[in-house]
Amino acid sequence: MAITITKTVRPTPKWQEMYLKILKDQRVIIAAEGAWSPDLRNTIGWCGPDGIIGRVAGEGYMMPGANVGALVMKIGDFGPVAVGNYYDFKSVVEGVLFLALNDNPEHHDQAGAVHAQIILF
Repeated sequence: MAITITKTVRPTPKWQEMYLKILKDQRVIIAAEGAWSPDLRNTIGWCGPDGIIGRVAGEGYMMPGANVGALVMKIGDFGPVAVGNYYDFKSVVEGVLFLALNDNPEHHDQAGAVHAQIILF
């Protein structure tokens, strides 16, 4: 039996606890939608949970190498992992689920929100 929970993820490069404990080997699906704007330093740019396609985050971001503005997650101390608008996985660890906007924690001019539907099997 699956359980579905919907959470709002604020547009901040700080880990937000989803208050869900993920078990090792548990299947999880995260489906996200919405629009948010990472801090692009004097530029306005909106994107969805996949982030800004072609704009790869550098050092200092939550997850270097992933798109700027992408939805990212960690479970306990494992991560970060890019989630984007859809991520279906079997957890390799046990721990609490956290989500965040892939942005630089030194940047503070974000807007919008993403809604993540989390399905636990």
